[in-house]
Amino acid sequence: MDIRRQLQLEIDNLQGQISALKEKGPFLQGVRLERTAAGGTASLEAKESCKYARLRAGKGKLLDNGKKSKYIPVHEIEKYETMCARGKAIGRLEREVLKKEQGLKRIEAIAASLQLK
Repeated sequence: MDIRRQLQLEIDNLQGQISALKEKGPFLQGVRLERTAAGGTASLEAKESCKYARLRAGKGKLLDNGKKSKYIPVHEIEKYETMCARGKAIGRLEREVLKKEQGLKRIEAIAASLQLK
C-alpha cells in the first residue's frame, strides 16, 4: 500500500475517533480539576471527609465565566472529571492528526520534487 494512502487512512481513522468522542457529550480542554478539603472553620470531620473540587484554567486562559477558577459542587465532580478526561483525549488525538498531516505534506513534497505521482 502506498504510504500516502496509509497516512490518509490513519488521519481519517483518528478524525473518526475525535468525532465519536465529541458526540459522547460535552468536553473541556485546557482545564484541570483540583480536589481540596474543606477549609476555614469547617469541622475536623468535614475537613477529612468532604472533598471539594475547583476547575482551574491553564496559563493565559479563562473559563466560560471569565475567571481562572470555578468551584464545582460535590455531586458534580464525576461529571466534570469525565468532561476533562474526554477533552484531554480529544486534544491528544488532534495533536496526533496534526503530526500525521505534517508527515503527509512532507512526503508529498518529496514525491513532487522527485516527480513521482
